[in-house]
Amino acid sequence: MLSEHLDFLIFVVVTLLTGLILWYRVLLSQSQAPPGPEGIPIFGSEFQIPGDKQWLKFHEWSRQYGDIVQITTMGQKAVILSSAQAAFDLLEAKGNIYSDRPKAIMAGELVGWDRGLGYAHYGERFREFRRMFHQAIGLRALHEINPIQEAETARFLLRLLESPENFIEHARQSAGAAILMLAYGYSAKSEDDPLVKIAEEAMLGFARASEPGAYIVDRFSWLKYIPKWFPGAGFKIEARSMREDLERLYNVPFDFVKSQMASGSFIPSFTSRYLLESKHLSDEQEQFIKAAAASLYSGGADTTPSSITAFILAMTLNPEIQARGQAEVDALLKMQRLPTHADRESFPYVNAIVKEVLRWNPAVPLGLPHQLTQDDHYRGFKLSKGTIVWANIWSILHDENMFPEPEMFRPERFLGDNANVMTDRTTDPSVLAFGFGRRICPGMHLADNSIFLIVASMLAVFNIMKAKDAAGPEVDFRGFISHPEPFRCVIRPRSDEAVALIRRSSLCFTTY
Repeated sequence: MLSEHLDFLIFVVVTLLTGLILWYRVLLSQSQAPPGPEGIPIFGSEFQIPGDKQWLKFHEWSRQYGDIVQITTMGQKAVILSSAQAAFDLLEAKGNIYSDRPKAIMAGELVGWDRGLGYAHYGERFREFRRMFHQAIGLRALHEINPIQEAETARFLLRLLESPENFIEHARQSAGAAILMLAYGYSAKSEDDPLVKIAEEAMLGFARASEPGAYIVDRFSWLKYIPKWFPGAGFKIEARSMREDLERLYNVPFDFVKSQMASGSFIPSFTSRYLLESKHLSDEQEQFIKAAAASLYSGGADTTPSSITAFILAMTLNPEIQARGQAEVDALLKMQRLPTHADRESFPYVNAIVKEVLRWNPAVPLGLPHQLTQDDHYRGFKLSKGTIVWANIWSILHDENMFPEPEMFRPERFLGDNANVMTDRTTDPSVLAFGFGRRICPGMHLADNSIFLIVASMLAVFNIMKAKDAAGPEVDFRGFISHPEPFRCVIRPRSDEAVALIRRSSLCFTTY
């Protein structure tokens, strides 16, 4: 009997000690974790994250808890970085452990974007993508791309002249046409070109599927196995439609290149270049080239139009900034020709406008998520393996310490005594707007050049004004790829000379 009591006592003591140890470990873990909002059991902060403009909620939390905030949703830890310093310290300096992607069930697995660069896991496939893009659209390759961008800019101006009210569609057409030529050697034929439309439809699905918290299957991965007729499985029907759009993006332009090459008549492009590297490509190699080309095409199909429409909105609201930019362009060009990439160093104020556009409305305010591949420590905090890491690009570019009155559109913040901002990577929107570390957008220089060329050219030949019969447009950006809410404005040629210049320039680019 005594032995049984002793055994029971030992069992109780061991159980209590084990519980105390586990409790202590939980408290220790919590004490070492970055601060953040208190969630509710099981769900964590799931219901605190809005369905749109998540970056604003994350920004609100950064004001309360600091530039490193940890939340938990459905048991998954996530850390939000809201300062350039934290983003560079972790995503750049420790890129070897912060460059993976978390599993994206909806966007990645069900829709299929995990085949391309954006959702590719960090490894050999990712590195090969980066190598290809560095060769094709890196800084050294821009001189080969400039004529394509200048030609499409001239066509964009002509479309604006003929139907200025459709400026949003024209911006999409211009960006899509330039990348189509670069990626596939395909010349877009019209405003409703089918290949441009294919990219638009696929990117709508990408943006929707990538929204944090938009689909419950991203929280409960086992739901991907339920049949589409099951109650609550509407996401599977959406995923199927999005996947069909993505398949068209992958296959239609790629098949165009192959058919042109087979006929012996094709325009050299990203796709043809890599198809020609080997005459005996395996199916796996061909699928890889197809995924790389689609990644290149989709990467700029929706982001550059976001910046162009933001520029048009900013000029509508700030006529004095527009006038100063026009004066700078006029002083050099005198309405004799359109701006070119070679003029960029001569236009410091136009460059400042471009940087302010990228800061005011970063095209992808949260970027894509990173994932930590091993435990890490930073500023006394413990960051656990498997944690999802978001860099809140919007918050970084609206940091009041770096950019006073961040809601105001003020290009002069990049001039004069602040000119060091132009080259400092930690404060330059031309860098910060495109992500961090080994996951930084490989097309950043291509996009920056395209935005500069369109901004400078529009300033050269158009006046952008408020519509007289409409209230002034509101500043409201929405979407995972952030666009201004639709607004009205007047886009009018500055003079008869401007009209003649637009028409003359568009005729100069009948071919590249």
